[in-house]
Amino acid sequence: MRASRTLSVHLLVEVVQYMALGFLAFSTILITQNLLRRLEDLVAVGFRAEDVLGVLAALLPMLAAYALPVAFLFGVLLTVGRLSSDSEVTAMRACGMGIGALLLPVVALSLLVGVGTAWLMVHSEPRARIELRNVLRSAAARGAILEPGKFRVIGERVVYVRDRDTENRLRGILIADRSDPDRPFLVFAERGVFVVESGQARIQLHLEDGDVHVEPREPGQDRYQRISFQKFEYAFDAPGIFSSSPAEMRPSDMTMEQLSEVLARAAAGDPLADLHDKDPVEYALQYHRRLALPVAPVLFALVGVPLGLRRVRGARSWGALLCVAVVFLYYALLSLAQFLAQSIHVPPWAALWLPNLAFLALSIPLLRRAQRGEI
Repeated sequence: MRASRTLSVHLLVEVVQYMALGFLAFSTILITQNLLRRLEDLVAVGFRAEDVLGVLAALLPMLAAYALPVAFLFGVLLTVGRLSSDSEVTAMRACGMGIGALLLPVVALSLLVGVGTAWLMVHSEPRARIELRNVLRSAAARGAILEPGKFRVIGERVVYVRDRDTENRLRGILIADRSDPDRPFLVFAERGVFVVESGQARIQLHLEDGDVHVEPREPGQDRYQRISFQKFEYAFDAPGIFSSSPAEMRPSDMTMEQLSEVLARAAAGDPLADLHDKDPVEYALQYHRRLALPVAPVLFALVGVPLGLRRVRGARSWGALLCVAVVFLYYALLSLAQFLAQSIHVPPWAALWLPNLAFLALSIPLLRRAQRGEI
């Protein structure tokens, strides 16, 4: 019993060490990829160094839920592979220990990892997405989206301001609006005020003393309209930056309670006309994804231990490659499950549990072979 406890502690310590290394590596990769995707929004609002730090702080809990199970599998495969290549598994079997001596502590750790993953997906991820939007909203609300002396492209608009003070009062404003290709126009204003209304996904410019120049409808025409104004209210959308209300939020931004409310509405026949996504399948997929993915660490343990027992040279390199292959297979099945739910109308709860059932089925013959010493 003492030897078994000693073995379990030694095994868990090594798994956690490799797991920490894997988590650092996978988190860095995921954060870098997602930060690059957010650069368009960051550039659009004219970010500062603290804005980048805020985005990184929001991305970490969002992506940790995906990096944690992968890091756990990485730790299991490298640890078991190292034990097998150093003949420690052979020595264990000679002492009468079966695969259970390796499997039980790893499964116990996988349950903790699964609980952590569930907490991250259910609680941390939605809050992190909201925090990310708040960082972008805060940067834009400072007026950073309009940097003096520079032309700023926002969608189908080009905006230029000559001066801007700390209270977002603007001078020398030019707006070229081509959001309607059939009726583009230019706006010149002596001064104005930049405003972001709370809860709105729109930027408002309260302009004073200027002209609106409407270009002719036909390219060959030389007539255009010039409309002078003393006050002019101009507003435009800033998609992906300011959305915060449930009506503007995507399913991935919602909490479990909000998703449950939407699904209840859909079940009652509500067309969901006021929501960003009208298809209830998208909300059901997001809801069941947060329930199904936390089970992945347990399945990774059941599959990873027997796979790691294979004796090969370069056990650590082999373990890393095997980890990539297993994770690719799992997420390929997850993508297939989402396709089945969206295109073939398989119930989302059944589709999202398909990868877990497939890995459970895969683990059974692997564990039997490992128990018989055939791996």
